[in-house]
Amino acid sequence: MKYQVLFVPDGWPANFFDDQMNAVSDLYEFKVILGALETLGKKKAVNQFIRHKIPAFSIQQDDIYKIHYSFINHLPAVLDKKQSYWLMHRFDKCIRELYKGSQPDLVHIHQISDTAVFICEWAKSHQIPVVMSEHILFVRHETNRFQRLKELVYEKADMVLCGSNYQYRTLLTNGIKMQHTEIVGNLLLDSYVPEQFDSKFENRNITFVASHLADKDIDVLLDAISLLKTDEFTNFHLDIIGIDSNREYQIDDNPRYNLQQDIEKRGLSELISIKGRKERQELLSSYQYYSFLVSSSLSETFGVGIAEAIMNGLPVVCTDSGGIRDFVDHTNGIIVPIRNPRAFADAIKKMFEQRAIYNPEAISNRIRKNFGQKAFREKLLRIYAELIPTFSTKTDL
Repeated sequence: MKYQVLFVPDGWPANFFDDQMNAVSDLYEFKVILGALETLGKKKAVNQFIRHKIPAFSIQQDDIYKIHYSFINHLPAVLDKKQSYWLMHRFDKCIRELYKGSQPDLVHIHQISDTAVFICEWAKSHQIPVVMSEHILFVRHETNRFQRLKELVYEKADMVLCGSNYQYRTLLTNGIKMQHTEIVGNLLLDSYVPEQFDSKFENRNITFVASHLADKDIDVLLDAISLLKTDEFTNFHLDIIGIDSNREYQIDDNPRYNLQQDIEKRGLSELISIKGRKERQELLSSYQYYSFLVSSSLSETFGVGIAEAIMNGLPVVCTDSGGIRDFVDHTNGIIVPIRNPRAFADAIKKMFEQRAIYNPEAISNRIRKNFGQKAFREKLLRIYAELIPTFSTKTDL
């Protein structure tokens, strides 16, 4: 009989949940609770889980508001019997519907959210272990009491999984206390890695991958390409993947930034193409058509786009954005300071000059060993197995 894991995402977590579920689905069965406040596209998110045959239950917005107000007014102080009973009764009702009268063996929260606050409290009251996966940098945006309750989720979780050493340090410098922490990185989907890598290096195409422009410092990338044009170094082409050419983005104080217009204004249309969004499988398969990847990010908790490129045999030119330090070094890329277009441009030149020294198979095997599906499965199975026996005395509903 499989152990039961209640997964609590902050909305639909794209490939994160699907990949992790598949990695351990032979031993664990997942069910999902989505909080309405975090999930603007709630119906789409629920449909995604149903498509993957994962039972999902969306908490009603009225209930979540009532629970939040109760928590703000009474936690972290001890609840009186009436309030405590009311809160747990409401959530127990959700669990009964989802588990048909039973309860999970473990709660896995993905990313801090309003929903995570009361689900963590419920799990601890029933002596159910809580794993917290955090994949964004925690920054104090609020000073109210509910923000403090979110911080308490980190403190109460039995294990906090961080995406990188950089993220771990950021949590600590923000004053976040944690019982136990493990740096696990991201799971890299290695099933699309080519069986053989091209070793001719005649390709002059490079790529930049991003799902949005926040923190990607696109100005630095465009400034670097402009410098290369000034230097008359133009024997290459850059494809930008993941960005919609027709969409306006919020960049600094400009709420209506259009990347395509910026490229045209700079006279870079012959050197840069915007390829738009790609499905993940299509993206992973497309790396074979590029010589290397570039990234100008200010901050990366892990840098999954950079890591996936390396896993597919591409060296990288990237800024010193934090999480990438866990897997990028001289053997698979060039790291340059943030916000330094000249250094970035020179690194692109250097990469073209020395591209042949990077062994695609070697750099792929190294990162797969640490972050591939097999490696991540082993990490997650060990963490789950260590926690579940510890809580063999969990209470009944």
